[in-house]
Amino acid sequence: MPRAPSQSNLRVMSAARAEPLQKEKPDGPLGKRLAGDASNHLLNGLSILKELVADFRQSDRFFKYKASIIAGWLVMTVMSLAIACPGSTVRKGDMDARLVLSDRLDRPSVTIWNESKEPWYDVTLTVNGQYQAAVLTVAPGEFITITPKQLMGSSGAAPADLRFQSIQMRSRDDSADLTEDLNAAWERLRKPQR
Repeated sequence: MPRAPSQSNLRVMSAARAEPLQKEKPDGPLGKRLAGDASNHLLNGLSILKELVADFRQSDRFFKYKASIIAGWLVMTVMSLAIACPGSTVRKGDMDARLVLSDRLDRPSVTIWNESKEPWYDVTLTVNGQYQAAVLTVAPGEFITITPKQLMGSSGAAPADLRFQSIQMRSRDDSADLTEDLNAAWERLRKPQR
């Protein structure tokens, strides 16, 4: 028959430290410390990955079938999202457009040159946020000239003395805001010729 422990042999012990451990202050420049930490994390990640691969190899074939079905489902989901939500089909850029403003104040017009190596398709120009003009194609090296006669808005044609204040251009593949170029062209026209 086992003996019951006596009350005098029982002691409670704590695992807490009397004083906390002091952390070592890392020496050296920040770049070396970050590189050391990054290599430690990379090596830890590789060891975890090796353990997962070893565990997967030791598992039975039914688990492997389930894992391959889930992996295939994940791949198809990611591919479906990438196809359904293409985030990079319309690039935001300058379209390699060069803007030239007419110096004739009685007949305002803007000429936009395609200085890119690609043609622009389905070009829509929006002037002052309310008037639009459309052009089917502008080949590389060619230009389009927009006058108030060509601009249409919700209330009809633009006024003949329209002052171009902002221009946004959009094509099938790209878009550009030419307002800054337009303002620079106005500044050049205002400066007296020497």
